[in-house]
Amino acid sequence: MIHVQSKILTLVLLTTFCCSDLSFSQVHTLTAGTGSVLPGGTVNIPVLLSNDEGARGYSMGVSHSGTDLTLTAMSPGQEAADANAGTGPDFEFIDLSPTGGSGGTYGCILSTGAPLDEIAVGTNNEIVLLSYSCSGAAAPGSITSLNFSDTLGTPNVQTVISVVAGGTSISRIPTKVGGSVSVDTPPVTGLSCLLSDPCLCDFSLSWSNAMTYDSIEITNGSGAVIQTLAGTATTAVVSISGTTTGGLASDNLSVRGISNAVTSANATCTATCPVVDLPTAPAGVSCSVNQSNGETTVSWTNSSTYAAIEVRLDGALVGTLGGGATSTTVTIGGPGSYSVSVSGSNVCGALSSAGSCTAVRDNFFIRNDINQDGTQNIADPVQLLDFLFGGGSVSCLDSADVNDDGTNNIADVVYSLNVIFGISVGGTVPVVPAPASACGGDPTADGLDCASFNGC
Repeated sequence: MIHVQSKILTLVLLTTFCCSDLSFSQVHTLTAGTGSVLPGGTVNIPVLLSNDEGARGYSMGVSHSGTDLTLTAMSPGQEAADANAGTGPDFEFIDLSPTGGSGGTYGCILSTGAPLDEIAVGTNNEIVLLSYSCSGAAAPGSITSLNFSDTLGTPNVQTVISVVAGGTSISRIPTKVGGSVSVDTPPVTGLSCLLSDPCLCDFSLSWSNAMTYDSIEITNGSGAVIQTLAGTATTAVVSISGTTTGGLASDNLSVRGISNAVTSANATCTATCPVVDLPTAPAGVSCSVNQSNGETTVSWTNSSTYAAIEVRLDGALVGTLGGGATSTTVTIGGPGSYSVSVSGSNVCGALSSAGSCTAVRDNFFIRNDINQDGTQNIADPVQLLDFLFGGGSVSCLDSADVNDDGTNNIADVVYSLNVIFGISVGGTVPVVPAPASACGGDPTADGLDCASFNGC
């Protein structure tokens, strides 16, 4: 593309750059910058001028080889764009498809009328910006050289700097330093870090690959490589802590691809492993014992969110329940006291302290054998009468609860007499509720107990 303000101005440019005294004083250096680009991306490369004299204009050809890059634009650099109070150069000549090779030619006159502006004496003044697009098929690690050329264009555009020396406009031939553009490895995208095990502080990493890499590396926050994977991998599991009880632990995990020995930029996520609190003990643990068979209903209130609940009888594990359970049944043995404890565990298996209750199974007895002589006769209701009214004692209150109503009173005396003498009540002779004639536990829950009973 060629921008021309006027044919006369073009002739002035050519005359200034081609026909002036080409002094070989090496007081100017023209440098093409270096940069990197991703396949399919774009990059801007500056052309820098280090000049010992004010520069009022310049021309150049910049070539490159290969097919990775395409020159898409040549525009004023920052110093040139600031010319003429920020309006930029008065004249530019741009050809992005010159004869003689791949590249472009550029010419610039800062001012075409008074007052004439110039690039001030300085180092690394940015005078031209070269814009390139990179082929999507470019291989990471490939490098394209950028070189100043005097053989591009028809006629050939020379690389010269126009200055005023002694009141005369002359051209200086600068020292020319080429640049380059290297092709980077594209980074992975969409990296996520999800906590998969709060106890081991394991994180599941997943991402998408921008290409098939030679290998993939995972690094920690210190930059150390902690895993090396195949170039097609898109997932990994990383532990950020050596414990089995959780955090608090945090690290920055990064994933990078490597192709042709070129490492991509890092994709990074923050992995934070929480503290796994020790659960508190279940509250309000209670035991309700079925005296006849020892089945004990244990109930409680959960004080924490548990992963599981463990139930122990006298210290031995007898049940593992789901974390939401609030009751269970435990079978205790014969007469005696038993300790039932309940503990909750967190997701890491750490147990809370225990909540507990005491399950008491009364002594086995024979109902209506109140004096514990192995028989049921008149002596038994007499023993009960002595207990109720004469200050006597009964060592097994359950045996004296003849009608099994949970109390000891005169009704038990009457019931015992009816049984012993076969007295009909309502047309039927009453029978002694279990356990009768043989030792056993009280099938009815009540407030009575049996401290001792001979023969059972």
